Amino acid sequence: MKFTYPNRNNQGGSVLLVCLLVTLILGITLASYLIMANNQNTSVMRSQVWNSAIPVSEAGVEDALQVLNKYAGDFEKLTNWPSTASSDNWEVVSPNVYHVRRYFSDCYYDVYITNTPLMPTIRSDGYTLWRNPYGATAPLFASGTEVYNYGEMYKHLSRKINVKTSIDPLFNVAMAAKQLIDFSGKNVNTDGFDSSDPNYSILSVFGYGLYPKGLIGRTKSSGDVVTDYTIINSLNVGNAKIKGQVKTGPNGSISIGALGSVGDRTWVEGGSTGIKPGWSGDDMNVRFEDASLPKTTWLVPDTYQTGVKVNGTTYDYVFTTPGDYVIPTFASIYIGTNAGLVRLHVTGDVNLAGNSEEIRIAPEGARLKLYMSGSTFSIKGNGVINESGLASNFYYFGLPSNTTLSFGGNGNFVGAIYAPSANFQLGGGGSDTYDFIGASVSRTIKMNGHFNFHYDEALRKNGMGQRFVPNNWKES
Repeated sequence: MKFTYPNRNNQGGSVLLVCLLVTLILGITLASYLIMANNQNTSVMRSQVWNSAIPVSEAGVEDALQVLNKYAGDFEKLTNWPSTASSDNWEVVSPNVYHVRRYFSDCYYDVYITNTPLMPTIRSDGYTLWRNPYGATAPLFASGTEVYNYGEMYKHLSRKINVKTSIDPLFNVAMAAKQLIDFSGKNVNTDGFDSSDPNYSILSVFGYGLYPKGLIGRTKSSGDVVTDYTIINSLNVGNAKIKGQVKTGPNGSISIGALGSVGDRTWVEGGSTGIKPGWSGDDMNVRFEDASLPKTTWLVPDTYQTGVKVNGTTYDYVFTTPGDYVIPTFASIYIGTNAGLVRLHVTGDVNLAGNSEEIRIAPEGARLKLYMSGSTFSIKGNGVINESGLASNFYYFGLPSNTTLSFGGNGNFVGAIYAPSANFQLGGGGSDTYDFIGASVSRTIKMNGHFNFHYDEALRKNGMGQRFVPNNWKES
């Protein structure tokens, strides 16, 4: 009998082939996993480097904001930053476009400022170095201010930030105070208009936009009253009629009398009392910078500018040409026709009692900016006669030493007051609906008697402000 045995050589070969196939599959799987893990690691590392370009871009934005706000605090020169940009190593790359590149470590940024009037835009491109360990080998070297990269091993990744800015206006609301506001008088009213818009003003014989007295349809609900104070009853509306919003600082509160009314024109003019929903808040958080004296040469008026008679009235000082002057005090001042801008630094107290004691500003080509160092500025009667009817033709700046500001009697006031250290008291009120046209910023506000306060929105758009602030931010 003959027995047949299996071919063990064939069996061994099959097992070996299976082992090789399994090993190959495992090897391919492992290699694929390692490649996938490596790619993922590379992607994560690259993403981190790419994301780290955002702080670099932000540094460029901060650099640009520093340039824009070089004159922050000097309200008259805020928009003068382009005149000194070159001294800050910024280059003009095209009309109204300024650029700088700055390096630090292996990163850098290119930042551009486009000087759109009153609303500059910033574009900041931040670059961070990506060292790809699996890229083609290539050198990285610098020459002067240029960085040269070749291949994929060394490559700068970039992120961009576009920012739109605007001026934080000095006079953004009708009445603003750092602390308590008390409308304890009767018949207190606020509203707004816009002397730069013919739809919300009326023309004078000189072509100016005046408050639209008697044309209620041309007024606005912008007579806002705000305070930064954070205590109970930070703002006492009393029985006032406020066509606008009322706000306090965080945790502050607002009290209102039984006949008080706060809201839009429809609400107030319709006889509704109380505060219309949505027209109050406690989110005020604004820093009011101290007014500062401009850096200039302040001249003492010549003798021919003192004791001059104009239209039958003798004035202490008469100015007919532009200039910067310092005076100790005064009882009467006249700014003549086509005098241009006159700036006065007053070092002592002022008390204008009315009659011939006044500040008179001619209606054409005359402007006054008064910087008050004295502690007290008091006006009774027609103490300030701004004949143009434009608030922007008279600015009052109370320096930190100016702590008391008072208006009394039956006079009207047209102008803008910025005195964040002064307690502002208004009493009386005129016999018509004018009383106060413009805006005010002070430490406190107390209003007695009847008073009509008309906010001129054009004061927001005149280029005077505390600083440039971002109002739109886009990353890419």
